[in-house]
Amino acid sequence: MATTNKSITTLNDLKTPKGSFLLGNLKDFKKKNKHRILEKWAKDFGNLYTIKLGPLKVLVSADLEVNNTVLKQRPENFRRLSKIDEVFVEMGFHTVFNAEGEHWKKQRKPVTEALNVKKVKGYYPIIQEKTQNLLSKINTYTTSNQSIEILNDFIAFTIDVTTEIAFGYKLNTINNKKDSFQNHLELIFPMINDRITAPFPIWRFFPSKKDKQLKSSLKSIEKIIYDFIKDAKNRLKNNQELRDNPSNFLEALLIESEKEDTVFDEKTLYGNVIALLLAGEDTTSNTLAWTLFYLGQHPEFVQKIRDEANSVYNSSTPENYDQIASLKYTNAVIQEAIRLKPTTPILFFQANKDVIINNLSIAKDTSIILQNSFTSMQEENFTNPESFSPNRWIKSECPYQNHTPKTVKAFGGGSRLCPGMHLSLIEMTTAISSICKQFDINLEGKPTDIQENFAFTVHPENLKVKFKSANTN
Repeated sequence: MATTNKSITTLNDLKTPKGSFLLGNLKDFKKKNKHRILEKWAKDFGNLYTIKLGPLKVLVSADLEVNNTVLKQRPENFRRLSKIDEVFVEMGFHTVFNAEGEHWKKQRKPVTEALNVKKVKGYYPIIQEKTQNLLSKINTYTTSNQSIEILNDFIAFTIDVTTEIAFGYKLNTINNKKDSFQNHLELIFPMINDRITAPFPIWRFFPSKKDKQLKSSLKSIEKIIYDFIKDAKNRLKNNQELRDNPSNFLEALLIESEKEDTVFDEKTLYGNVIALLLAGEDTTSNTLAWTLFYLGQHPEFVQKIRDEANSVYNSSTPENYDQIASLKYTNAVIQEAIRLKPTTPILFFQANKDVIINNLSIAKDTSIILQNSFTSMQEENFTNPESFSPNRWIKSECPYQNHTPKTVKAFGGGSRLCPGMHLSLIEMTTAISSICKQFDINLEGKPTDIQENFAFTVHPENLKVKFKSANTN
């Protein structure tokens, strides 16, 4: 919104980090820790600055008010970066994530309803079963005393959960690493990241070995999911009870696809199923891994989670969905890991029209990067912000004066808040509580050895942990 008592600022008035003549800041933006580089520039040049990615000038905002306004004014004034949609569609992904305008609105409601609290409660037995499989796998590590790159098991765990919720198919990736489905999925996000940040679509003319691998993986995934779509159609064909109460995400969307004004053709059905798989596999598994990164350094927090678990449920995992609400300390640990290590520390947007926010003029088609992690690391928002302190998320025990949860945007914000947020939190709370109840966790090596790798989402590199059966006597 413009005001009359201040002059209007344009992008040309903002500072820009020094870069090369032709590529600008593209070299830095290609690095694994690009989000941390952007944070450093925010400290050096202010909360609003620009960078150059080749010929493209991009607005970067670490300003909480500007970021909140951009999120609130979607989808009318702002959209995801058009290049994201271009890359997604080229890969065959027509999803609620990259859709815009009326197409997004028609997808949003059925996708959200398929992942609402009531539906997630019905999915809980799946989460419980897969968590028990995860615990069994971790138990095998205790006998060998080996250090494990636990991220791989978390990826398998989330794939197993999501594939059954998405289309009722029981994978056992956690115990069968030869299952190629996981290998195919793991190729996608790094390639999305590479293509979004590429100044030119060179893969269309001179495909690399990775490009060819991706193409092959996408074909394999597409065949698998279209077979699931065919099977689900056959199940629904003459089963009125199933039509009234669909048992999984795909069945719910297939019923939606029969409506007269639907946007759910087979491409969109496929796209939303793969989007659920990718989101579940990537963001949830990475957050679980980062949570263990901190718990491996804080055995006192593991013990507090264990004490809480023992007071809430008797089995190896929570017996039912309703018990999850009582795992408040476990949730606090996860929220603190999300604050310090958000898997989506930056978001990419584009202006649909000329807009003025707080006297900053943003021209139509301006590319914008919102920094998610910067504001949550500022003293005015969180006292002692670099400290891992789960108690800050428990009102009765918060030791700090400053605590501003609204600055944490791990699941986005505004009308396009991630529809899978509740499912993800239930998965993570169940898994972390159950792991801490049964095992002690030790970080292998120094915390500084573990590096952040931004590949559309941020995952830990070199994260190895050792598990030891907890003394239950």
